[in-house]
Amino acid sequence: MTKKAIAIAVVAATVIAVWAVTLGNGFVYDDHKYILGNPWIRDTAFIVDIFSSSTSAFNPLEAVSNTYRPLLFTLYLGEYLAFGFDPFYFHLVNVLIHAANSVLVFFVAYSLFEKEGRPDVLPALFAALAFGLHTVNSEVVNWVSASTELFFTLFVLAGLNLYLRRGSGWLSAPFFLCALLFKETAAALPVIVFLYDYSRGAPLRGRWKAYLLFAATGAAYAALRLNAIGGVMHHKQISLSFLETVINMFPLVAAYFYRLVFPASLSVIYDFHVAREVSDPRVIAGAVIVLAFCAALFFARKRPSLVVGLSMMAVPLLPVLYVPALSSSAMADRYLYLPSAGLAIVLAYFLPRSGSKASKASIALAAALLVAWGAGSVARSKVWKSDYTLWADAVKKAPYSPNAHYNYAWASQNAGNTRDAVEHYRRAASLAPSADAHYNLGLIYMGLSMIDEAASEFSRALRVDPSYDQARVKLIEIQRLKDSGA
Repeated sequence: MTKKAIAIAVVAATVIAVWAVTLGNGFVYDDHKYILGNPWIRDTAFIVDIFSSSTSAFNPLEAVSNTYRPLLFTLYLGEYLAFGFDPFYFHLVNVLIHAANSVLVFFVAYSLFEKEGRPDVLPALFAALAFGLHTVNSEVVNWVSASTELFFTLFVLAGLNLYLRRGSGWLSAPFFLCALLFKETAAALPVIVFLYDYSRGAPLRGRWKAYLLFAATGAAYAALRLNAIGGVMHHKQISLSFLETVINMFPLVAAYFYRLVFPASLSVIYDFHVAREVSDPRVIAGAVIVLAFCAALFFARKRPSLVVGLSMMAVPLLPVLYVPALSSSAMADRYLYLPSAGLAIVLAYFLPRSGSKASKASIALAAALLVAWGAGSVARSKVWKSDYTLWADAVKKAPYSPNAHYNYAWASQNAGNTRDAVEHYRRAASLAPSADAHYNLGLIYMGLSMIDEAASEFSRALRVDPSYDQARVKLIEIQRLKDSGA
């Protein structure tokens, strides 16, 4: 058995062993909407709808989504037909694909180091394990609705690996298209390929056929997307001036960089406060990181492994730095999935050659880092066990997020914990207008025979959203109860 084969087996076995803790977890958060509540993934008759509509179109009451991810729903359809709604198998698929991605990181890293005259298994092994065990990836591996990150990354890494080995756009383009159909962030692949070619000093004019093929693939995807959602972006989540839009990219850069290198205090949702001034310390910190990153990319421009690693860290994050298009939480750990592969390759680059004087100390330090990330991943996976555990953790780490409080209240209500449900519905409504929070409070009060309190909450729901017919029906029901003397 060759060293490469042993390394690949070690990567697969270690990653599966660490993340096996997720197999006992259930469906959480958006899984209830996109999986359990999605009629399109229960019948192959909806395939045409899946490929011709936005991701929210299965629910006629929702507005057109800004996203188009047909292969994600196709995946869920296949999983449902094979396993029903047993969460064990959905989680098993996630674990296996994450292990496959880790193996692909090994191949990409080995190819890059080999081209630089370092055909050493050890750095590539470290890169694969660093990616596979990184704690920040716990959201993607644990959350079934985040399968889109796993699969678009699978096809990006496979396409990149083929390009590194064969230099052929014809082989990579089909993987590029599949990646795009899982998530639009896959558009990072041709950028990474171009920067790789540039770092090698390869004549770019000789690569025009490959670039043209990537461009044609992107155009085909764009046509499908435009047909499905009818535009680039239908609605903004937050209104900012041009200056505020620009400067708020930097706090996000700082936050992502911090969690990528120090994945502690992770949460399913984060508080994000908009920066209003250039002098905001978060803006300054982010600007310093951007300048340092650009300097690193410039000085590494002739080292393909560093260029690929650094570009993988940065390019996939560019779309999620546009704050107006994001949710109120603005950032999420899942966006760091592919960038964490880039970080792993960059760290592996600095491992000394096997047998050198510094190798033993470096291996010990690298092993300690892997153990720490692996232990963090196991601990974080336990938080994702259920909605209740997930949102109980979130309200501690994002105390000013109305979404966190609302979801914890909902999970508490389902768990029969009425006191916590009332407290956190109230907290959610105090942080941001929420017709749903008032409506659910009304339901709780009705269940406790607190009719006047229930009527007050239903009325508040209607003040927030005058079209909230469910609240109006409940008020009529309460009035009938009062009229009958019940």
